[in-house]
Amino acid sequence: MATKINFSSKIFIVVLAIFMVMFSIQAKADDHQLKETELSGYFHDYISVGPNTPDLLIVGFPGKVWKYDQFGTLSVFDDLLTEGSELTSPKVGRVQGIAVSVSLDGLNAQISGSLVFTNEAYNGSTIQILGVGNQFSLVQEYGVTSRTGKFRYATGYVTMELISFDPSISYALFRGNVTIRHY
Repeated sequence: MATKINFSSKIFIVVLAIFMVMFSIQAKADDHQLKETELSGYFHDYISVGPNTPDLLIVGFPGKVWKYDQFGTLSVFDDLLTEGSELTSPKVGRVQGIAVSVSLDGLNAQISGSLVFTNEAYNGSTIQILGVGNQFSLVQEYGVTSRTGKFRYATGYVTMELISFDPSISYALFRGNVTIRHY
């Protein structure tokens, strides 16, 4: 003999199922709260020629001296990232990427790079940055385009502030500030 379920029982079951789905989705969302992280570090930029240089001009116009402020000049960099401004400060990771002078007047450069973390707290995580900025401005701002490790799904921005520049040894010190929102 088949059991009968009346119309009100069917509605109750459907409503109960909807509530269960809604509450399970809400519970899952609560497990992954969006948080904001602010990071600061210093990167040491040596512009030189020769093996093991961390910043190197690799392409420019033929027959001209290659310079950062010359349209079309491409450089690669692999700079040390530290907690403090001193070279002896604890290492956080590396700032690795490329820069291209993209404006005819040489002011703006397209930056595409990664903050590659090697410290204990964020080892293996990266934050990728991208944007165009005035390379002679004291503070430059770039967008966070993607990320890995502990910063998955992050959005945000990076500012780079010139702290000092010593032209006699082609050394620049920048403070990088990262503000990201992630799960």
